[in-house]
Amino acid sequence: MTIVVADRGLLGLAEMAPCDWHIRAYDTRVIPDALLENADALMVRSTVRLDVDRLPSSVRWIGTATIGTDHLPLDALAARGIAVASAPGCNALAVTDYVLSTVFAWADAQDRDWRGLTVAVIGVGAVGSRLVTRLQQLGVQALCSDAPRADRGTLADHVPLADALTQADVVSIHVPLTDGGPYPTRGLLTEALLARSPAGCLLINAARGPVISEEALVKSHCDLALDVFPDEPVISDALLQRAWRVSPHIAGHSVEGKVRGTQQVVRALCNALQVPLPSFDFEAFCDRLAPRSTEPSIMARIEACCPLDETDRALRDGCIGRTEAERVHAFDQVRAEYRLRRESVIDF
Repeated sequence: MTIVVADRGLLGLAEMAPCDWHIRAYDTRVIPDALLENADALMVRSTVRLDVDRLPSSVRWIGTATIGTDHLPLDALAARGIAVASAPGCNALAVTDYVLSTVFAWADAQDRDWRGLTVAVIGVGAVGSRLVTRLQQLGVQALCSDAPRADRGTLADHVPLADALTQADVVSIHVPLTDGGPYPTRGLLTEALLARSPAGCLLINAARGPVISEEALVKSHCDLALDVFPDEPVISDALLQRAWRVSPHIAGHSVEGKVRGTQQVVRALCNALQVPLPSFDFEAFCDRLAPRSTEPSIMARIEACCPLDETDRALRDGCIGRTEAERVHAFDQVRAEYRLRRESVIDF
């Protein structure tokens, strides 16, 4: 028997797991010690807070059903010989739905034609590249800015970050959070860089909060659409009052994105254990959880699948004027209550 401690929010885990896995589910940011006892593997999400010293020696593998791994203490885990797997690209389509829905809503509020906007995509990886493709399919001009890819020679139409900010009506961030190496992204968009943006442009961050400091955000002259925050899950009153739209790290929360994330970490653990992956009907399972929109146009499907006004109001109401503990609770509650949505396209 393999004992797996897993976030209760991993959709489809019970249906995908081999029959000899014993699943212990948790629903808090810190995994209770009692659940960790004799565990072989952990399956987590970005909200988890891991203290490596609390992990029993039996834990040899951790999978995170997320694109990034910056929420995990990777160096400490490596020192303990604990393997780590993630789910790159699992919710890329869902995030593009979030961005496009936000752009449409902002353009409508500004009485602007979204077709005439120029959108700078900062970071052209799994999410950013799909966003660029979708923008181009919709006839929207996209500027691609990705210094690592440009230096590797894999992005011929790269626009330097400062130039992209100067030229764009909308800036959408899709970089990982990194501290070391030649391309650190913590604090990537500085106050001075944001000052180059046209007054009243839209800045969307659906990547990681610390790529822009709170001071830079508050002092910028951009409209802010924030799904992630510098001190997440705590959001200050200053930032809430400054932002045009806020949501609790749910840009990638589609049915398909969540199920893909679970599927990828289950596959990775099966591979690590050298056991066969059970059969699983992805589409049928997703259809049971939520219906796909039948709106005839792609625009209508995008707007229908990712409405955010109610989420924005709930997050503000739960945070403004509250204690830090109350803000954390509100963030987690609004996130947990966010309704499951389907993606606007199957794939492309």
